[in-house]
Amino acid sequence: MASENGTGTAGYTAERLEALAANRLTLDKSAVRSIHADEIEITKSAVAFARFDHGTIRQGSAGVVIGRSVAMDEVRTGILISPVVRGDVHTWLDMRSAVAIGFGMVMGKALLAAGRALVRRVRG
Repeated sequence: MASENGTGTAGYTAERLEALAANRLTLDKSAVRSIHADEIEITKSAVAFARFDHGTIRQGSAGVVIGRSVAMDEVRTGILISPVVRGDVHTWLDMRSAVAIGFGMVMGKALLAAGRALVRRVRG
């Protein structure tokens, strides 16, 4: 397991890491469980959970990515939460999809409640 103390710049190449925390982080051909950084640059790596302000991910995969500004090139993610996303990314669930699913669930519940109220009113 390798971890940083949260200050300075960290760079890792071809490693399997548990958790990382740094101001600026660069990964190349690595596998990481968790990343917390201000700025990241990840190339050809796999990340389970990444949380950052600004970052670039190239030719990799990630489980959950949370960031303010994300640039991606040939990346597959499970869940992507970011207001600004640039590049080629394939995601299972992003913010727009989550909002649409939530809105659909609320509307469906409202329609079911209205239908039940109408049936009760008709029956008596």
